[in-house]
Amino acid sequence: MMSRRILGTLLLGLSLASTSKAAEYKGVSYSIEPIIGYEFQRKENPIRSHLQLTYGARVVAGYKILSGEAEYTIGKSDETFPMSGERIEEKTEKARLGLRSTYGIGSILDWFFRGGAEGQRIHTKRSLSGVVTESDSPAKIYPYAGTGVSIALGTKLSLNTSVIATLKDLNDFNKTEYTTTFGFKISL
Repeated sequence: MMSRRILGTLLLGLSLASTSKAAEYKGVSYSIEPIIGYEFQRKENPIRSHLQLTYGARVVAGYKILSGEAEYTIGKSDETFPMSGERIEEKTEKARLGLRSTYGIGSILDWFFRGGAEGQRIHTKRSLSGVVTESDSPAKIYPYAGTGVSIALGTKLSLNTSVIATLKDLNDFNKTEYTTTFGFKISL
């Protein structure tokens, strides 16, 4: 089942890539990038750590040294706990809005730093002994910070990878969630 999800996500990314664009106007550039990644989440009730497949898109606009970024991702997970017979399905939606600063390292490698605010909402469906309950978490906003690299593979294609730390509790850094993403950009 996981391989079908990954294949579906890759196909979604490829279809989004066919509409990806990058343009430049008087030093200002913009790009639309499909993204695919995994998010390491800490969950409660029951307490556990979980990897969740995440996919979405990112828009970056501005100058290389300082750009604005907006990102929307959806993550879905499906866990079964054999000891209790409970099944938990979750759909996590996240929207990020922030700033990015990119530095060129050689002719094909860019290193970027990013940070801003992340809003998230989680829909949970629990099944236990034939009883299904559904709930939505209240929308919450958290700060995030991250870094990544972009590797140019010619003039039209670049690959991007990044890691983001979402600070869930400024008094307890053990509650920080980490997201690693892989993306690509095709300039038309």
